Amino acid sequence: TSFELATSLSYFLWSSTPDADLLKVSLQENLQNDEVLKREIRRLLMSEKTNQMVQDFAGQWLQLRALSHIEPNPEAFPETDRRLLDDMKRETELFCLAIMREDRSLLDFLNADFTFLNHRLSRHYGLSEGSQDTRRSNDEDFSRVSLAGTARGGLLTQASILTVTSNPTRTSPVKRGKWILENLLGEPPPPALPDVMPLEQQELKGSLREQMEQHRRDPSCASCHDLMDPLGFALENFDGVGRWRDSDGGNVIDANGELPSGESFSGAAELRQVLIKAKQDEFIRCVTEKMMIYALGRGLRYEDQCAVNEITLRLQQNDYRFSELLYGVIESAPFRKRQLQMKD
Repeated sequence: TSFELATSLSYFLWSSTPDADLLKVSLQENLQNDEVLKREIRRLLMSEKTNQMVQDFAGQWLQLRALSHIEPNPEAFPETDRRLLDDMKRETELFCLAIMREDRSLLDFLNADFTFLNHRLSRHYGLSEGSQDTRRSNDEDFSRVSLAGTARGGLLTQASILTVTSNPTRTSPVKRGKWILENLLGEPPPPALPDVMPLEQQELKGSLREQMEQHRRDPSCASCHDLMDPLGFALENFDGVGRWRDSDGGNVIDANGELPSGESFSGAAELRQVLIKAKQDEFIRCVTEKMMIYALGRGLRYEDQCAVNEITLRLQQNDYRFSELLYGVIESAPFRKRQLQMKD
């Protein structure tokens, strides 16, 4: 019904109940009418209340909520306290908000050359306080910063993502590769075998990469690690809390990787380009599915795939704009219709 659609629309875009204007429209006009619906969507998107939707969606999609429970080892990362972890989360939230507010391409999630930093996070990244737009009134204030000419860009090099995908004492190429497969490409690997020993408990020698290569010699492990490890190795120049480094434990970082499909890369910048050029369709479909899951409040079913196909086609025809993702989800059959449950 028009009233039910108003409720779903408000909780999707505002994470809250409908306002008086939306309720009035749902009662006096037909919100199922495309023209009326688009008018109300545009009005709701102009509200600051959409900030909460972006934060909630980013928390769910990118696993930012995990930062609240993460505690990096104080001996390995003594300067990483709760305030810095909160800053990491805020950077990514502001970045995602800019993608929506400026109606940018979804591909900018991977390749944007800007972010949002305060003094504390700028120091953590090793960015010069005198360069770029990093001068603020105090440590808490965030402002937009250009990343042109730096090793950073997009989500993959933000400290929030790099910290969530690390172990307390070190990086984890496996976790980072698995995160990319699950959250950027929609291709989660199968679960690890139950009898596989943690890396630290195996008698392996050399750098972390050399230990991983020894571990991967087991055929039962190789099938999954061949997918995950190359993606994770490309991010090894960033330590367990997202700081840049050239070496680890005296070993020079080797950030080269090659996917089973043949694409090779070295470092995060080249990995981003591989994802954009060779894995663009997978990424757009993955973001679409993640937004559908968020909007519907449930996992996707087989019958939802037709809607996902329609939305991805719509995005391709409209420069992958964030607004088209929202419009596509709201206008889809799974969002606008209810499935009747027949009783025996």
